Amino acid sequence: MSSEKETLGRLYLWKVALDRIRDLLALRTRVDRFCESGRPQNITELYDEERVRLKTGLRLEGEALDNFESKHGSLFPDIHDVHLIDELITEEIIIKFCTIFNAGFGEAGVIAGNKKIFWEPILDEVISDAFSDNVRRDFYNFIEQAKAYRDQQGAHFDQQSFYLKHGDKQPGEDGLISHVGWSSALLIFDWGFVAETIPQFNRSLNVYIKKLQQQVNIR
Repeated sequence: MSSEKETLGRLYLWKVALDRIRDLLALRTRVDRFCESGRPQNITELYDEERVRLKTGLRLEGEALDNFESKHGSLFPDIHDVHLIDELITEEIIIKFCTIFNAGFGEAGVIAGNKKIFWEPILDEVISDAFSDNVRRDFYNFIEQAKAYRDQQGAHFDQQSFYLKHGDKQPGEDGLISHVGWSSALLIFDWGFVAETIPQFNRSLNVYIKKLQQQVNIR
């Protein structure tokens, strides 16, 4: 059984993760707004037209790129960059959120080990105080989706989330794999729901922390 101070130590780490999630959600909103401005799509189309005009390959380099950016402004971020940035932000949100459930070592008198026997009753109380029945159900569903994404794709590349095709090794090739890729798992998340409920969850956790602080006379 963890002491109150050890429990607080772990909950402070949860708070760090949630604060980072808050910043990432705000950044995601800004990226989406920038994408909707049309600038990334416009610069991408201009870039593609210039590549066709110069009869070049996948990208401009050197003087050709300098001339393009001198005329049209910085190529970065084009539409492909924006999509990658958005994907990396959302992936990091899920990974940070799973800090609450990931196993973690403790230190006597400082921080509790993050095992299910520790986090599950705290999480249930915080969620129960934060949400009504329907939202609570959907939030638990989000938790399961987040854990699955983190374990199978976000932090690990797991077999069941990827497709892979073997091929015969040709002369000069390094290996047998001819095609590998992953599913669009991030599309399963309702980011409007996430953006709305994470602040509520965070506020409920703050209440829990303050109550525990009062028990151990921390002001």
